[in-house]
Amino acid sequence: MAKTGQDPVPGPEPPGLLNVNEPAERLGIHLHPDEPILELSLACSELITPRDDRRPNSFVQVSYVTPPGGFWTKHSQSEIIEATSTPLFMTTVVFTAGSRLTVNTRVKLSVWDVKDRATSTMYEIGSAMFPVKDILHANDHRLHLPLKSSEANTVGYITILSWELSDKTPMPISRSPSPSNKRVLAVDESLFEPVSSNAKYCSLSRDVVLKALYESTTTKTYRFPTTAGSTLSVQEFMAETKLSFHIPIQLLKILIDEEKQQVVELEDLGKLTPHWEQVRKSLLDHHLHLVHEYTEALHGLQTYRGPAFKASCLKEDKRFEFVPLNLHLQRMRVQLLEEEIDNVYDIVTVGAMAAHTVGFKQGGLKKLLSSHEDVYSPKGSGSGSSPGQSHSAKARDLLSSIQALKTQIMYYSESLMRSAKDLAPGDMRRALDSLTDKTRQLVTVCEDRLLDYAIHSLKAARPDYIATTPNDEGDSVTLTTGTEDDPTAKWTWEGDSFKPRTSHSSWEDTLMNVDKSLDCIIKKVDQMTQQEPPANLINRTPKKGRKTSEWSEALYPLQQTLTQCVSLLTEKVQQSLTFLLLQGTNLDCWLETPEKKRVSVFQMDQSITSESDEATSEMETSCVSSRLQELQNRRDIVFSQALSAVVAGFITKLRTSLNDENFLRQLYLVGLLVHYESLLSPYADELSMLEDMVVGINDLRNVTFKIVPASSTSTHDLLPVLTGTRTGINVRIPLPPGLYGLLPAEIRSGMLLRIQPVLFTVGINEKATLAEKFGNTSLQEIVNIENFSRLNSYYEQYMEMMPAPADVDQPHQTRLAGLLQFLQNNVHIRKSKNVEILQQSAEICRRLNGVRITGCKSAKDRTAMSVTLEQCTVLQLEHMMAPQIFTNALDCMRSEGCRRENTMKNIGSRKYAFHSLQLMAFPKNYRPPEGTYGNVQT
Repeated sequence: MAKTGQDPVPGPEPPGLLNVNEPAERLGIHLHPDEPILELSLACSELITPRDDRRPNSFVQVSYVTPPGGFWTKHSQSEIIEATSTPLFMTTVVFTAGSRLTVNTRVKLSVWDVKDRATSTMYEIGSAMFPVKDILHANDHRLHLPLKSSEANTVGYITILSWELSDKTPMPISRSPSPSNKRVLAVDESLFEPVSSNAKYCSLSRDVVLKALYESTTTKTYRFPTTAGSTLSVQEFMAETKLSFHIPIQLLKILIDEEKQQVVELEDLGKLTPHWEQVRKSLLDHHLHLVHEYTEALHGLQTYRGPAFKASCLKEDKRFEFVPLNLHLQRMRVQLLEEEIDNVYDIVTVGAMAAHTVGFKQGGLKKLLSSHEDVYSPKGSGSGSSPGQSHSAKARDLLSSIQALKTQIMYYSESLMRSAKDLAPGDMRRALDSLTDKTRQLVTVCEDRLLDYAIHSLKAARPDYIATTPNDEGDSVTLTTGTEDDPTAKWTWEGDSFKPRTSHSSWEDTLMNVDKSLDCIIKKVDQMTQQEPPANLINRTPKKGRKTSEWSEALYPLQQTLTQCVSLLTEKVQQSLTFLLLQGTNLDCWLETPEKKRVSVFQMDQSITSESDEATSEMETSCVSSRLQELQNRRDIVFSQALSAVVAGFITKLRTSLNDENFLRQLYLVGLLVHYESLLSPYADELSMLEDMVVGINDLRNVTFKIVPASSTSTHDLLPVLTGTRTGINVRIPLPPGLYGLLPAEIRSGMLLRIQPVLFTVGINEKATLAEKFGNTSLQEIVNIENFSRLNSYYEQYMEMMPAPADVDQPHQTRLAGLLQFLQNNVHIRKSKNVEILQQSAEICRRLNGVRITGCKSAKDRTAMSVTLEQCTVLQLEHMMAPQIFTNALDCMRSEGCRRENTMKNIGSRKYAFHSLQLMAFPKNYRPPEGTYGNVQT
């Protein structure tokens, strides 16, 4: 028979197995390249090692070739099983749609004996080959083939068992008759279910939401026995996320706009005395430099074309400093078909969220901010700031509150005008009540002592400032700092240039005008609503051509006066508080002076003008030095990396749990718990990295999430959108209409959802040993104690708000209360490399429906040890994996799992960056098997 490359048996091909002459699209099959279509389990028996009498340390290497191709393609290999002639391999062989498998594809199984794992000394025992159609047509869906040596001698046997990747049938393989009476292998039907109906499992390659976030998925599969005698089917996935670049790009746009706005605000201050002009110029240079730096970084990320992750070897590349390091999703799917169990467990893995490009010679953010508490400390950041909220932070909050009140006043004034146009007295009265309330609030807020200080300090810093104070004889004495009549300048940003406009008015007059303009509106509305509107006043047409009423015409000038007065007031507040932030530590010193000892406003003004020369050095150090720019830049870099990881985790958790009513209720009542596990050692550079992470993770408490309906199901429309400022970032998450409808009404109404980030850290390598013996582990201890307090507080809220606690019907030893008690004991005792802190806090997070994030310096080596340990622990605790194979399963995942591929993606080597001496310092369960590590790039 001539070799044609076609199946000699007529009839349609099995689903997912393609005819070599037909593309998938023409066959009506639309499979993602990452989707599995065939899984094989392997076992050997009667292996012979002719060169010596020992039992072999064997593994199977799998290759395949599809005719008419003539070259074998290495596909995968099993784990190494030591000292047995009858190995049963837990790693299974999976062929995906991207393999272009056909029924004529020939598979080669080569069995090797490893004599020395450390040096990779091995030889081939024998091999066997079979076409795919043989396993598909086998009556008992298995093949038992002899292994032939290079001399054609039988050196053992290999058994191949095929499995169906289906959610519905517990049997290994699904059989369905075809017109040719062929039996075919079924494809995982869950991959083709509608996006809103599959509650238990969401495919990273088929689900519309997750497909928009993830790409380049690596898949590994295993079969593990349970204590009940059944078999667990385990699929391990690792995927890159597009958010690695998408989130930094959006955040950079926000930061650039904010820096430009701060430049506008500084220019809007107008002319100041020489000292303050020098301070302002220094700050302007700082903000303009950040605009330039961030614009360049944004352009670099927008034009980047490459993998959707930053490799560990690029951590010091300035082009990618805002991009999280080695960010991936690690997913484990566990199926026990006999009991209809199908669960997924997700862990986001990311390298140390730190300013690697800036360096760590002077320490990390926590240490640096402790010396510069007032550089930038948002309310509640808890990172190096004083226990109370700093006055500069209060000034920012005050400005934010006033701007929010202004927006509300404008809204209610427009509502009042609409009601007047419609001649609706009831609506007018309701709108007026709201307008009055918000305007009164604005006036009250503007009477704050801090704002009073800001107004007078800016006034005293004008070149033409004139102050009066009574002298000893009671006469009025006039003092002046200048004679130039220069009104306050207002500026507008246009590209890199500014255009001035002018306005001038006293603060007292501005407040009085707001009050009086509101009183005029109240009197007018009272007069109007006391009488019914005459019919002939409706639908009058003024000169501009729009229909209106006499009421709206009468109210219009009063409404305009109020809005203009409010706008002028907020402009003065903006100016004054902007100037107040120039004053740095002098501000807090003055405001913290006891009331009886505090100087008068005149004396305060004099201190600003007469002592400026002596304070110049201190002011330049605290406000204008390059340190300010470095700290802000460093904090932005760290926050960008932390935000990218948490957004990926939030969306993945949301999509996976959309059918969980308890989770959705928890989301809007309590918020989402985000658990960061750090394996950094509190020593040398990693100590500084940890200091960066502490601040970056705490800053996430100012992030909110809002779920919105997506305009379409295209990838672009399903990516999250960032809005806000540094002190408050909002992440809008689009969901397709079918999924959006599953949300409770509270979330669909636009409720902002919050997260509670917690960080637990324990060093496990040799540097952790040095820190314990010769260094200082106090930061690690403080972080764990503080974050336990936050975790416990979240748990108390959860128990109070949720009707069905997560620990109901759980065994006593694993209940949340018990776990929290164990964790509390562990964080308060001094114990070398107490990894129980990490394991217990991670389990609490899972039971509280939280997001798990794990990382070390590069998220490559120590992270791999932690992730695989957690996966095996989950299999044993939650799915009764046989305890006697725990170590074998752990070695299996570490040697042939997805994390081994992660090292290849990062450094081009499938070895973990450990050496034998280093591993002696590791806890036992965090050590990789021999032959999987070496002295390679980190």
